[in-house]
Amino acid sequence: MTENPGPGALTNGAEVKEAGTGQTFRIAVVGSGPKALFALESLSRRLAARAPEDRAVQITVFHDNDDSPGTGTAYSLDQPDFLRLNVTSAIVDVHEPGAAGRVVPDFAGWADACAPDLLRETYPPRAYVGRYLRAAWAAVEGGLTAAAEVHHVPERVIAAAPAASATPEGGRWALTTTAAEPYGPYDEVLLCTGHDDDHAEALSRGWRSTIPLVPKVFPVEENLGQAQVPAGSTVAVRGAALTFIDAALALTQGRGGIFTDAGQGQLIYVPSGQEPAKILPVARNGLLLDAKPPADDLPEEVHALLADARARIRDSREMSEVLACVESTAACILRQRTTKAPSDADWQVSYTLRNGAPPESERLDRTRRVLTMSVQAAEGSESVGPAWALGRAWSGLYPAIVEALSFREFEPAEWAAFMTTARAMERLAFGPPLVNARKVLALVDAGLVDLSWMRSGFSIDGDGVHGPAGQDGQDAQPDVVVDAVLAPPGISASQQPLYRDLLDRGVLSVPPGRRGARITESGQAVDAVGATVPGLSLLGRPTEDYVIGHDTLNRALHNQPQRWAERMVQVAAEHATTSRTDEIAAAAGPAVGGE
Repeated sequence: MTENPGPGALTNGAEVKEAGTGQTFRIAVVGSGPKALFALESLSRRLAARAPEDRAVQITVFHDNDDSPGTGTAYSLDQPDFLRLNVTSAIVDVHEPGAAGRVVPDFAGWADACAPDLLRETYPPRAYVGRYLRAAWAAVEGGLTAAAEVHHVPERVIAAAPAASATPEGGRWALTTTAAEPYGPYDEVLLCTGHDDDHAEALSRGWRSTIPLVPKVFPVEENLGQAQVPAGSTVAVRGAALTFIDAALALTQGRGGIFTDAGQGQLIYVPSGQEPAKILPVARNGLLLDAKPPADDLPEEVHALLADARARIRDSREMSEVLACVESTAACILRQRTTKAPSDADWQVSYTLRNGAPPESERLDRTRRVLTMSVQAAEGSESVGPAWALGRAWSGLYPAIVEALSFREFEPAEWAAFMTTARAMERLAFGPPLVNARKVLALVDAGLVDLSWMRSGFSIDGDGVHGPAGQDGQDAQPDVVVDAVLAPPGISASQQPLYRDLLDRGVLSVPPGRRGARITESGQAVDAVGATVPGLSLLGRPTEDYVIGHDTLNRALHNQPQRWAERMVQVAAEHATTSRTDEIAAAAGPAVGGE
């Protein structure tokens, strides 16, 4: 249902004025995923604590369609169960960290009541996380309605501009949607739009090959069916990260194939006959993601090492110090944990960080061997190596890295050094759950996933598939190409008209060499000249890498949602004082001697 524009809204571009507009504090939330949910949960508890006579609040939530609020695309309720959460469910909790008066249970509490079988799942199906987020949204909105009027508009916002009533100090915003419907004015707008569905490097933006293109993976039921990828076809996939794994499972397990337990942690894939004949991933670094070890497998001495390193990182002011601390901590972990007690741990860690895998992986079957080594290290069936140590160092130090480096300006060369390290570390630290890594190995062993293009110089661009120099012949011509590269975070490469316009006008800004929008620590936008933008805030993926690690379900990693909520309550109180003062002045009439 589309919201009635209502009091203070815009109709055909004209501002509607009527009694009561000045007394209601109006907030627009653009996006309805987890970050919007976190922000509204914090706002709800603060509004509930206000006095009854405080200014009325109206909240309008804009979302792309009629999907359940809270879920976002990633946690769609109707996706298949083999698409799993890639972080431990222990971090999934909508409740504001440290706040009293829990309104929403954590995921484990919800699962205990609603899906008990999930209590055994460290990495549950994403659809069930979506169901939890939907239930959490309903609970949060139920609390909000006791203190505010809440509306939903199932349309995408494509433009935000100052309303006719805007002032330099207070702002007021008008929003326009894809239906060409204007809404507003709003005293405050929060942008938390999540994943872009398009980006400048997407193959679909310039596909010139005659090979059929599947432009995106999600939703898998719509994009990876028999009509798009026929049984028996050869399919090339651009990208070899988590989205590739989801695509490979959709094309195999999603078509009726099953994985059976062969013992000792090994899986065997039994095909249904409906699969493609061959799935060929292509990635620049020639490697799949390493398997993620169990979350609780670290001994006390490693926890102590990490605690000491986190303290040093929080005290660091130089990027080089932070990166050096990560690398040295990994070497210390390797010395403690390996049975071989290498004297060259520093060299092994350095080599692995710069080459993506340990020295012993440099063989013809490097891609499969590196994945196998990570599985064995994760399950404890083989002595851990430098890749495992680096992954544990990065994941264990990540909260301190976020705290030390977010909201800071860096020289482009410094930031480039960080991004080089971060890209390498994300492959080692934030890979698939062990069960999914084992499934990929089983698909390789079954001959369905073919890794031969990963180290052979193959690439995919708008002109199609290219083999090594001089080998662009028939062997490099699959039946279908699937683009499994998601839009990058941030707004610098966003194709959304909303962000392009705000960037072009200098309302939003991105530091040189970065991707995310500048914001204050309470989420307020910072413009191209370094001034805060009245009435405009951003949270989540649009701010990612100005705020490091903001693209996460882990609410405990950042406090921006609660700081935004605190600012909203303060701004509403200031507006209420101004409004009452204006009303008193208007009622008193012109001053004696005035014009």
